Amino acid sequence: MPCTCQKRFFLAFMGLLGLFLSALKGYDFSHCQAYYKRASHPGSVSLFWKDGAVSFAHGKIPKGAKILKADPFIGFYLLKTPPTEFAYSLLDIDEHAYTHPLASVSAHQATRGQIVRRQEGFLDYARFSVPVAANGVVSNICYQIYGVGVGGGFIEARYIKRFLRQSTPYYGDIGVRVHQRGGVVVESVDPFFANNPFLEGDKITNINGRNIDSVRDFEWIVSNLAYQKRARVQVLRRGRYKTLGVSVDRRYGGFLLPDSFLERFGVKLNAHFVIQALAKNRPKAIKVLHVGDKLVWINRRPIAPAGASFSAKLSALRRALSHGYMQGGIELLVLRNGFEFYVRL
Repeated sequence: MPCTCQKRFFLAFMGLLGLFLSALKGYDFSHCQAYYKRASHPGSVSLFWKDGAVSFAHGKIPKGAKILKADPFIGFYLLKTPPTEFAYSLLDIDEHAYTHPLASVSAHQATRGQIVRRQEGFLDYARFSVPVAANGVVSNICYQIYGVGVGGGFIEARYIKRFLRQSTPYYGDIGVRVHQRGGVVVESVDPFFANNPFLEGDKITNINGRNIDSVRDFEWIVSNLAYQKRARVQVLRRGRYKTLGVSVDRRYGGFLLPDSFLERFGVKLNAHFVIQALAKNRPKAIKVLHVGDKLVWINRRPIAPAGASFSAKLSALRRALSHGYMQGGIELLVLRNGFEFYVRL
């Protein structure tokens, strides 16, 4: 989004400040609706960033919009739009967010409310006591916001700032997928992750000195680990604590993207486990596979129930690959043009 500098927006805001003061003293957020209209375009909202402003959008992109940056993992976008007269400053949620009046603001409404739940992960959004329109804002005063709406809940500012800081989308990976079960427990181990030290059932308690109490903690900390740096991970394994060293990789799938562990090889599957695409550069065992091949069994067992959802099937595929790896080898039964054959990975 073209812009001269933040000072331009600040001075413009000061010109309207007198109009807002009397309303704000009584916490009348109706003026913030007028501000929103001058700090947004249909489908996007303007945010102060560095020395200017950017046009941020989540989810559905307006038809014909030019995308400057995209994060397909979580559906964040920067758009090229004409400059808006105003923009918003992003605030992290702190104690003031719970002690000062807030409102859900969009072009059509400004309704008072309060934060009722923090964001629990990249796709598990914060909740407000009243709905927050898609690309609406949660505001304390008209030019400061704690997040951007998704059509119900809202995205906290720290997740948006993370996206804005990155030149390209990046999420760290340590080679496991986890679930909450009396702590953060390894559900599946990526067999293609180099020198993977984890076992299914490991309880992850600490990463680089930071305690891991929830999947949210794990997701945020691991996603922000630096690429190819060493991480020290404490696990509880069979009643004993162990410290494991792992070289951080990047994620190739997950969140809004398919995540079967095969994405690092450019493998794209449909809901029937038929390969739709493959990367040219891939390991010898994976090179045996062709577009159109169907994955039938892993280690002589069906991968997933036929009636499962696509996401459930991908989760089952991850677990099957992990179980095979834990057992010492992965054997795929592949169907190609009516002919079945086995591939060992």
